[in-house]
Amino acid sequence: YLDATIENNNGQLKTSIYHKSSSEPYILPYESDHPRHIHANIINTALVRAARICSTVEDFDMERLSIEMKLLVNGYPPNFIQHHFKKFFIRNDAIDIWTELNSETYQKLHHTLLYKPTRRENKNNAQSNDQFIQKQTKYEHKDQIYLHYTFESGPVLSFKKEYRKIWQKHYVYPGSRCQNTRLILGTLLNRTLQTLLIHKKPKRAMLTLTQPMTQAAAGTEQERLHP
Repeated sequence: YLDATIENNNGQLKTSIYHKSSSEPYILPYESDHPRHIHANIINTALVRAARICSTVEDFDMERLSIEMKLLVNGYPPNFIQHHFKKFFIRNDAIDIWTELNSETYQKLHHTLLYKPTRRENKNNAQSNDQFIQKQTKYEHKDQIYLHYTFESGPVLSFKKEYRKIWQKHYVYPGSRCQNTRLILGTLLNRTLQTLLIHKKPKRAMLTLTQPMTQAAAGTEQERLHP
C-alpha cells in the first residue's frame, strides 16, 4: 500500500497513486546514454501503473498530466511523449479516454490491466507449473520401487535373483498393496582409488572468480617484498 492512496468515498472504494511530498519525481533523463526503447518503456510503465491503481478516470488523467510534466522537465521531446501516449491508448483500444475522458472505457481498461498478470507473476506461474509437472512425473512412477546395491563378485552375484524371490514370496501375495508394484534393482560400482583421489575440474564460473583473487594475492606479495 506504499504506492496507493485508498479512500472510502460514500461507501465506494477509491484508489489513486500516492505521491510522497518529500521525494523528488525522478525519471531517467532523455539525454542519457540509454537506447530509445528504454525511454519508451518508461512512458508505458508509468501509464500502466496509473491505470492499474487509479480507480477513476479523473484521477488517471491527473496522473497522466503529472507523468507528462515529469517527462518534459527531464528533456523528453513533446512529439516523443505524444507518440507513445497515443500508442498506449491505441494498443489498449481506449483512445476515447485520452480524447474525451470516457469513464466507461476507462473502467474496462482499469479492470483489464488490474487483473493482467505482471512479468514477475507470469514467471512465478511458470515456475509453479514446472514444479507441478515434476510432481506429476514423480507420481506417475509411484508404483515403482528402486533399490540399488553395490556390485561385488562372489556370493553377491546372485543377490538380484535371490532378492526377487524374497520379494515375490513376502510382498506380492494376493491382496497385498505391493501386488502391482514393480521392483527395479540397480547396481552401484565399487569406489576405486581413481574415484577417491581424482577430483572433477571445478566449474568455469568458480575458476574465473578465483583468478582475480590469485592475481590480487600475487600483487600484495610483490608489494610486501618491494615496498
